[in-house]
Amino acid sequence: MQEVLLHTKAAFDKAAQNYDEEENANPILVWMRGLVRDIYLRNFKPGDRLLELNAGTGADALFLAGKGIEVFATDISENMIEIIKSRANSEKAGDMIKAYVCPFDKIGEIETGNFDGVISNFGGLNCINDFGMLSVDLNHKLKTGGKFIAVVMNKFCPWEIFYYMIKFNFKNAFRRFHKAGVDANIYGENVRTYYFTPRAFAEEFSKYFKVRKIRSLGLYTPPPYLIEVYHKLKPIVRFFMVIDKVIKGVFPFNLFGDHFMIVMEKR
Repeated sequence: MQEVLLHTKAAFDKAAQNYDEEENANPILVWMRGLVRDIYLRNFKPGDRLLELNAGTGADALFLAGKGIEVFATDISENMIEIIKSRANSEKAGDMIKAYVCPFDKIGEIETGNFDGVISNFGGLNCINDFGMLSVDLNHKLKTGGKFIAVVMNKFCPWEIFYYMIKFNFKNAFRRFHKAGVDANIYGENVRTYYFTPRAFAEEFSKYFKVRKIRSLGLYTPPPYLIEVYHKLKPIVRFFMVIDKVIKGVFPFNLFGDHFMIVMEKR
């Protein structure tokens, strides 16, 4: 396992138990996940088979299984995978969801292949900055014409810049622009985090994949960690959510925001 992923594993092993509770208590995250699922359903249909990276506790896998889509869920965290298996069994989705501990650098060792799509939600891929091996592996695992849909933390987040600028915290205002990444403290573990523009991320996979769509996720809406802004200005933020939903795929607005959703297709 790459050394850069060791702290990531430890952090999410610790986070697993309270992961769903914390996410469901955050209305911005819930809203974001809803937008992402809309994109999934536009690109995949009942009977499709998907490979999921950084599957977490299986929230998306269970949703997709409920739509008749089979999911091969992977995650670096053993605790996360155990929760997926438990949830799949309790919700009688065990025949639709297979869950395995597998970091990004071991995807090529998965025996199963010929997937209709690959998905990665909520910035899991921001934990690495070298996609050479992963690009090759995903190319081998996907059918020709298969879709790769990733939700990635954007390098340019206007809300973050504005928020920290008015607090005169210039270091954090521009932290996403550090080429060497920044350390995020997750449950006491320093997880190295890298940020990408949609163009730079797409370029990493361009040998095997072509871009079909780029959508912003949270341009006018504050990032989930600014949940206090939502609670203080709820009517305004909800209006921003409506605007974001309308313009998320419109150039050039789709290039900026807290996250971006990119839909790529295997050549």
